[in-house]
Amino acid sequence: MNNKLLLLATSACVLTALVPVSGVFGASELSQRPPETKSVAVAGTAVPVSQILQKLKGKTQVPIFIPSRLPISQKLYYQSQAKTDSYTISMEYTADCRGAGACTFGEIRGQKGGEFSTKLEGVTKTLKNVQLAGGVKGVFHNGCGAYCTATIEWKSQNFMYTVAIKNGRESDLILIANSAILARKR
Repeated sequence: MNNKLLLLATSACVLTALVPVSGVFGASELSQRPPETKSVAVAGTAVPVSQILQKLKGKTQVPIFIPSRLPISQKLYYQSQAKTDSYTISMEYTADCRGAGACTFGEIRGQKGGEFSTKLEGVTKTLKNVQLAGGVKGVFHNGCGAYCTATIEWKSQNFMYTVAIKNGRESDLILIANSAILARKR
C-alpha cells in the first residue's frame, strides 16, 4: 500500500514538472471560484478579446487591459471573473482546470489601488524594475514556493495590473504586458 502511494505521489510530481509552463497566482483562490467565461483560442492566434470583454464589461470599474497575443503554441481556455474593484482572467490548458497547478498557464489581473511587490512568498529568485511599452515602469518577480511563478506588475493611474505565469521567462511576461499596454484600455 505504501509503495503504491509513493508511486502515485512521485508520478504526480513528475507529471507536474513535465507539463508546459502554467501560471498560478493564488492557486487555492482560483480552484474555488466558479468560471464565468469559457472562451477558446487556438495556439498562435489572437486572444479572444471580444469574448472575454463580454463577460467583464459593466461588472468592474477597473479599466480592462487584455493582451492581443500570447507567446504560447497551445490551445488555451479563458475564464473570467469580475468584481467592482477588480477582474481576473485565468488562462488554462483544459476547460475544467479551475486553477489546478498542472493545467493552468497563468492569469491577468487588474485591481483598484495596490502597491508593487517587494517580495512574494517563497524563495525570491529575481525582483527587478523593467521598462515596458510607452515608458511604463514595471516590476518583474520570479519566485518559487510550490511552483516557480513569474509575475510582472505595472500601474496605470490608480490601478495595478499583474500578469503571472508558472515557470515564466521575463521576456515572455514583457511581451504579454506590452501587448496589453499597446492594445490600450478596452
